[in-house]
Amino acid sequence: MPMKRLTTYRTDKPSLKEAISWVLKLKLTDKNWWLVSIDSLWQQSVVRYFFAAATATFVDVFVFWFIYNIILHQQNHDILGLINLKAPTISLVCGFGMGLITNFLITKFFVFNESLTRTRWQFLKFILVSLVVFVANYYLLWFLTSHLQWYATIARAVSAVTIGLFSFVAHKFFSFKI
Repeated sequence: MPMKRLTTYRTDKPSLKEAISWVLKLKLTDKNWWLVSIDSLWQQSVVRYFFAAATATFVDVFVFWFIYNIILHQQNHDILGLINLKAPTISLVCGFGMGLITNFLITKFFVFNESLTRTRWQFLKFILVSLVVFVANYYLLWFLTSHLQWYATIARAVSAVTIGLFSFVAHKFFSFKI
């Protein structure tokens, strides 16, 4: 008995004329349609938050990469012969700190800007949530690099993305009380 195909591929490809008519039906060439669509998406706080998070994650991962590869040359460092700091840990602290500041500023002014909570309390709560996120990121990064032998920068990017949803909910309902 032959195996049944799980996927089927379309053999009758549309002509160029059909494809153009589909595009015109979708109004993809109309500038106003694009602007209205982008504006309606931007009105969603979760979209703005993930834009902020993506920007902060880029800053975080770039600073991590820069410190890990350019400054530390992927080498661990001893402090006074007492503490051996691993290069990924030092890079994580620096990258996370820069990402935290970037994320707070964008989140405060573009995502949850209707919050009436004072800025210093928002920042303190933001730091508290971020510390929980930091610990989760640290252990996930440690697991991915130590046990699964992933490259540190890729492991950092994966760990940052996986914690994003928790971070949004915590900041929305705790840090900014929306």
